[in-house]
Amino acid sequence: MPMLETAAGRLSWFDNGCVEDNAPRLMLLHSGAASHRQWRPLIAALGCGWHIVAPDLVGHGETPMPDHGRPTLEEEIALLTALLERMEGPVHLVGHSYGGAMALELARHQPRRIASLAMYEPVAFGLLRDSSQYDAWHEIALVAQRHIELVANSDARAAAVAFLDYWVGPGALQAMPEHMQAYVASCMSTVASQFRELLQAGGTRAAGLKSLAMPVLLLCGSETTLAMRGVIAELRRLLSAAHYINLAGAAHMAPVVQPDRVNSYLIDFLQSVAGMPEPQMA
Repeated sequence: MPMLETAAGRLSWFDNGCVEDNAPRLMLLHSGAASHRQWRPLIAALGCGWHIVAPDLVGHGETPMPDHGRPTLEEEIALLTALLERMEGPVHLVGHSYGGAMALELARHQPRRIASLAMYEPVAFGLLRDSSQYDAWHEIALVAQRHIELVANSDARAAAVAFLDYWVGPGALQAMPEHMQAYVASCMSTVASQFRELLQAGGTRAAGLKSLAMPVLLLCGSETTLAMRGVIAELRRLLSAAHYINLAGAAHMAPVVQPDRVNSYLIDFLQSVAGMPEPQMA
């Protein structure tokens, strides 16, 4: 995969190679402890009618951690902005979980470049800090504190167990193939840094979200965590024009474990905002 090098660090990304001038542009941002590969079903379903790029976020997949350590949220947005600038014209943006939070920040920083924004449960936890969602904030603050402590004690596996138990369910890590268990554990230090950044972000950023004018799709599972329900409530308040869909029976990792179900909503939205006919699903 190509590697983008900037003052903020390096970024590896997948490009589907579509070079048609009239093809709409799409950037896909994956969840924490995953990689661009989580979007393979969506990429296949959309086909070559779209020019699609899907980066490996910092510390994931083939994108290394910078020599100076974990980048700040602003530095990671600078990396994504550099990739955005390589794509001509307006770009549609899709993100899940941590990728959803990054998509929200990128849209806030580059509103004129983002044609539409679709998010499945973006973990914009900073929005909870000064909100009325007290129980939701308390829940995720405790989860983050425990995670950061485990990483600080060099117990990446215990952090990985707790991380997936919270987001997926008890025994989720142990149910994975060994190479995937090792990969998730290798991401836990990065996730700890993400928790710190996400819980600090909010406040002044919340006001900027109200001015976003692009079409927005906000997806949430009915079986998600209390913290995520709080974030979604705040986003629905701030993004009052967003199209909101609650997926009955779905949880936080539905884009990975139920990709066809989630992708059907994403494809409908993307085809609508891009003015294109819907592709035939295999």
